[in-house]
Amino acid sequence: MHSQQLDKLIEIQQHQVSKGRSGGIVKNWGVFLPSVYAAVRHLSGNERQATSAAGGQVAVARTEFRIRFRPGITGLMRIKHGEAIYNIDHVNPLNEGGDWLILTSYTGVNNG
Repeated sequence: MHSQQLDKLIEIQQHQVSKGRSGGIVKNWGVFLPSVYAAVRHLSGNERQATSAAGGQVAVARTEFRIRFRPGITGLMRIKHGEAIYNIDHVNPLNEGGDWLILTSYTGVNNG
C-alpha cells in the first residue's frame, strides 16, 4: 500500500473514566490518536434488530480502515471519521512486517 492511498483523516478514540461534579464516576470518549491518515473501504450494510428498549430496526454499515501501524489500538476503541462514529470490531495486522493495520468497524448501533 502506498501512502497516497491514505487520503482520509480519522481520529481514534478510547473510553475514559473521570470523576463527575458530584464525585461519581463518569465514562466518556477521549482522543487516543488525534490525526491518523487512513484508506477507507465501505464493505456492506444491513439492518439489525434494535434493543428491546428502542424497538424496531437499525441500519448497520461495516467499514474497513487501513492505517500505518500504531501501537495500543484495541477493539474497545472507536473511530471518528467526519461526523460518523465507528466501533472497532477487529484489529488485524495487514502483513507479517507489521507496517499496516486493518481496523474492521461498524456504525449504526449506539451511534458508532
